[in-house]
Amino acid sequence: MKIRLIEDNDTLDAIRLMKEYVTINGEFHGFEYNEAVWMRYFLDIVEYQKTNPHYLAIGCYNEHNIQGFLTAHAYVNYYNNKYIMDVKDCIVNLENKNNAYVVYKLFDAMIEHTKKHGGKHWRADSVRGESDSLRYGKLLAKRYNAKLSTSIRGIIGE
Repeated sequence: MKIRLIEDNDTLDAIRLMKEYVTINGEFHGFEYNEAVWMRYFLDIVEYQKTNPHYLAIGCYNEHNIQGFLTAHAYVNYYNNKYIMDVKDCIVNLENKNNAYVVYKLFDAMIEHTKKHGGKHWRADSVRGESDSLRYGKLLAKRYNAKLSTSIRGIIGE
């Protein structure tokens, strides 16, 4: 498997993978997935990464098929004024039996990209259900000696 930037002519494969992922997993608590909104966000990341290393969209490919992708962009931490690469999406082909390997490859590449451009910190959260989020967090914590923390999301009633 090979990791590479998602470029203009790769976007449809990633968009289709996201659609499949969301269709299989259903809605996430606190989020109503809007395909058009997400596609604009995704296409912006692909465009911005051409000139700004604070944006990243990478895919994991076997032969010519995408097996997963990761999007991220950096923000300045308001506690210490340092950049943090913030993983927004880490989406995998749910039919693949070796998704942990795909996630590792994507995170390894994101971390290398971040280090190459002077960054030292990254973060990732999850909109998956509680048990899936916990497995994802434990997988990353173990592999990268990272700290697992809790994210809380609520819905304000009308």
